[in-house]
Amino acid sequence: MPTTYLGIDQSYSGCAIVTYTPATGRAVLERFVFSPRKYGTGAARLAHVHHVLRRYFHDQRQAGTVAGIAFEGYAYGARYRREELGELGGIMRLALVQVWQPGLLSTVAPTSVKKYVTGSGRADKDKILLAVYKRWGFEAPDHDTADAYTLARIAAALDAPEPPEHAFQREVLDTVRQGKAAA
Repeated sequence: MPTTYLGIDQSYSGCAIVTYTPATGRAVLERFVFSPRKYGTGAARLAHVHHVLRRYFHDQRQAGTVAGIAFEGYAYGARYRREELGELGGIMRLALVQVWQPGLLSTVAPTSVKKYVTGSGRADKDKILLAVYKRWGFEAPDHDTADAYTLARIAAALDAPEPPEHAFQREVLDTVRQGKAAA
């Protein structure tokens, strides 16, 4: 079974997860929607999110092919829905560490995700969609998927024997390994 890598981009309303297999170049998108209208707010919704993600992560672990996971960290300084996003991020992290050992997990700052694919940590979302397509030929249907795909590529690159070709990508990987945010 070929080695795979997960890239996870969580948002207030859901979660995009891309499973990337370097040996085949195949990427599979899973999208989970956690609509407050459907699941409510507060603890009940968080419990539902935790249940869904933990089950998904457990199923992935049972497959035995995941060698690395990269997920988007918090956008510090963001103003909107900060607390709710923090709660959802905490639930996702809890589900991850309940299933996998911490050494497999890498937190990547949103600016580092942008920089890894575009060369700039300040690129707007449309430039990221285009850059993902130009760089890797992956046509992401939305911004969350483009971020999740980039995160899966980062997870794979962290585990690869050869460094990436571009200096800005190597800088992002070094920053992730050191646990810092890259601009």
